[in-house]
Amino acid sequence: MRSLIIRFMDCEGPGIIEDSLRRANYKITYHDAYKKGLQLVPESQQIFDIIILMGGTKSVYDPKDQVFFKPYLNLVENSLAMPGKKVIGVCLGSQILAKVLGANVEKGQHGLEVGFSKVSIINSAHSVFQGITTSHLTAFHLHGDTFNLPQDTERLIASEKYENQMFTYGNKGYGIQCHFEVTYPMLEVWWNVHKEIPKTVGAISNEIKIKQQEMEANARILFDNIIASKAN
Repeated sequence: MRSLIIRFMDCEGPGIIEDSLRRANYKITYHDAYKKGLQLVPESQQIFDIIILMGGTKSVYDPKDQVFFKPYLNLVENSLAMPGKKVIGVCLGSQILAKVLGANVEKGQHGLEVGFSKVSIINSAHSVFQGITTSHLTAFHLHGDTFNLPQDTERLIASEKYENQMFTYGNKGYGIQCHFEVTYPMLEVWWNVHKEIPKTVGAISNEIKIKQQEMEANARILFDNIIASKAN
């Protein structure tokens, strides 16, 4: 089985998602969308079983970036149309998935959502939460854009600020607005790259490390379940 991970920034990689892929014996290919002149492998939806789109600072509704996003929107649309293929979108990736499914992606009315907070599991009976025993999860947030819930999808996780933190499109598409995937070393890099984090959250600390560890324990279960789910 083969997976394609699309990065829109060099520091926003898959983190613990990569561990889940390797445990499930997936071969991993990276596509770095931020590198100028680099194009997707033609017919990627035919080659890869899972397409994973990560985060970044661009917005899918920005008029100047429509040409940039077109191949990724097409890839998601084509993958969802094929039997046995799965798409996972994180942050910007979730916005791409939501847009393909007909949602309106826009700047959030409640401003930036940055830092750790608890998010609520809406449907604890869903298979992706098997093995998770709490009704709330710790999540890390870094976004200012949001979207309405796409038609024919189910909301799985919500926060107080933005309710569409995670949704599923059958068992073929999973959109995750928040960042469950980040490891602590990734956070150390993000604190230096994304200036809004230290401005909002403060300096990185042992308390941050504890919250990341708390998040990671359940996030590994979540991603293992998502990747193990069988796509139609």
